[in-house]
Amino acid sequence: MTSRSLREVHELLTLELVLLDRDGVLNRNLDRGVLHEDDWVWVAGARTAVRMLADRGLRLMVVTNQGNIGRGLLTVSGLAAIHRRMLRELRSAPLGIADVLYCPHRPDEGCDCRKPKPGLIHKALENSGVSPRRAILIGDHESDIMAAGAAGCMSLHVQTGRGGPPGGAPPGYLGIVADLFTAANLLVAPRR
Repeated sequence: MTSRSLREVHELLTLELVLLDRDGVLNRNLDRGVLHEDDWVWVAGARTAVRMLADRGLRLMVVTNQGNIGRGLLTVSGLAAIHRRMLRELRSAPLGIADVLYCPHRPDEGCDCRKPKPGLIHKALENSGVSPRRAILIGDHESDIMAAGAAGCMSLHVQTGRGGPPGGAPPGYLGIVADLFTAANLLVAPRR
């Protein structure tokens, strides 16, 4: 992770909301996408990381592009079944994931909710009532980091997915970490 300003360290201390990309952060990416609940395979340490963040009183939300709905490869009810499994397997977390927001559009549809556009992030911030300055997005793709920057949030890139880090340093970008477990350790350390 890169070194950041004292202001950014202070913002980490006042963090309230952690936005999590799904594929490549919580679960293993598949070339065709996660199309059925049986396709779900947790990234090592991800469930522990969610529990760590929730134990510290941080609100958690998932924000995920799900273009396979727009492609006709996945139904809304199929996606709901996948998310029910994810949430069921996280039940032991005291607060767990407060909400799961998704963009169902294909990349060529030009919607405002598909990352790298910030619409999905704006909706999460609105639903949670949290200021962008008190939120961080953890993602595995440049589109995640760009959406967070456009929405005014901090961001961390994890290396467990398929995407690369951003080419530059978007606003609020804190750097690269190995995985969600490493990110959680970083985020809860100042709060101990």
